[in-house]
Amino acid sequence: MNSTSEDRGCSDLLNSEDRGRSDLFNNGINNGSQKLRSPSLLPLLASLFFYLLSISLLIPIFPDLIALSITQEGTDDEDEIEILTTERYGLLQVIKSVLDLFSLSVLGALSDYLGRRRVLLFCLIMALIQVILLSPPQILFNFWSGNDNYYDCLIISRVLSGISDGVIPITFASLTDLSGGDALRLPIFYGKVGLVLGLAFTTGPITGAILYGATGGISVPVIVSISSCVISLCIYYFKVNDTLPPSRRTGLPIRWWKSFEFWFSLTPLNQIKFLLTSPLLGAYVVVYFFHEFADSVYMSWIIYFEWRFNWSVMLVGIYISFVGIVVGVFQGILLRPITVRLNAAYPNSFETKLMLVPLLVSTLHFAIVGVVSKGVLLFPLLLMSGIGSFCLPVLRGIVLRTQRAENFGAVNSLFSTIGVVSSISGNIVYPRVLKSSQEGTGFGAMLGEGGLNYVAAAIMSLSFFAALRATRLYNPVDTGNLAKGGGDNKAAAVDEINCNELL
Repeated sequence: MNSTSEDRGCSDLLNSEDRGRSDLFNNGINNGSQKLRSPSLLPLLASLFFYLLSISLLIPIFPDLIALSITQEGTDDEDEIEILTTERYGLLQVIKSVLDLFSLSVLGALSDYLGRRRVLLFCLIMALIQVILLSPPQILFNFWSGNDNYYDCLIISRVLSGISDGVIPITFASLTDLSGGDALRLPIFYGKVGLVLGLAFTTGPITGAILYGATGGISVPVIVSISSCVISLCIYYFKVNDTLPPSRRTGLPIRWWKSFEFWFSLTPLNQIKFLLTSPLLGAYVVVYFFHEFADSVYMSWIIYFEWRFNWSVMLVGIYISFVGIVVGVFQGILLRPITVRLNAAYPNSFETKLMLVPLLVSTLHFAIVGVVSKGVLLFPLLLMSGIGSFCLPVLRGIVLRTQRAENFGAVNSLFSTIGVVSSISGNIVYPRVLKSSQEGTGFGAMLGEGGLNYVAAAIMSLSFFAALRATRLYNPVDTGNLAKGGGDNKAAAVDEINCNELL
């Protein structure tokens, strides 16, 4: 391979504009009188950032929104409010997760049929409506209603979120479209999502906590969250083009409304079909399920830290922001050079190492958090969170590069659906363990105050052992690249990339 072709391959990985002009789009595609322009990563990731920012702004104050709904009903006993907040927090998350279980397969499949842009715009519009519904009664009901039942609004907001929670999986599908299915490029692209997540969850929670502390109320953080969602919608609508051109979409049947195959493709049953027909996919989905099940403990940590360490909303927001910084640095900045170096040193096992070691570190991290007796000691442990964050981009990369291009949306939604099942499991298990620890009864009393984290460590260990089995059965480097969509969707071979130049 000559130096010119090496430069071309490396610049395609390093330069966002060149990445946008991947071989999927560099000639443009005519659609009637319109020409599909080359999509750019920057607006796509910017829109994702502001969407995630609108969510993360509300994380530190969401328990307070629930507590507000409880006090509005006439309850004023602090202990009772604390326990009811824990129960309702879990219930609201389960409502959203159950709806996600059915809606994500529909959104993913529709994005393969209709393109990413239309479906993602729908999700962003629905996200804006649900954030508006979270507005405190003094804002929301004075604006358009005399109803004073705020808890109903929280439930409706979770319902809307559950039927439209496709922003992240469809963004992953868009990045998969742009990656060409390359083994080295996929985790790097997915790591960019980690960087965006890190930035959003760095600025969002601490901003929400500061605004909450400065204004003494929840109105201002909610208004800023709504504004952020509007910015996300505007950026995507005006600046982002569809990454899946019409020629690469799954063709709609002529009479789709009468087509059993079409309606079946929108159901979770179609995702089960994927699992049954692809043993490799099934093996790694088990790894993903236990990983996400363990990781869903993070949502219960918000209440856990306030209870065990007597942390304020401000301190919880600061901690979540530090988590975002660490994950963003590790996934968005360190993942690329580490991937390249491991690929050069261990060309036959670099993906396996980048998955197994983080899983083991995450297991140890959860166990140590359970032992920690002082909240300040949690901050040095964030290094373990960063190392553990390497797992998911690599795991997604292993699986997605074995899939056909017209199935990218459906398979990415499969991951999200499995994540929802994990989240449902976590939202059932962890709040109950935490409540048991708070009350000093049952299982929680047996495990002690850190029981929540010991359960998470045990579940993460199952993910580690499942990964060991999966890599023995299906070696990632032997899976090749089966991504095909129209004849010219060819992934660059890893050995044709001058890895040293990527550093």
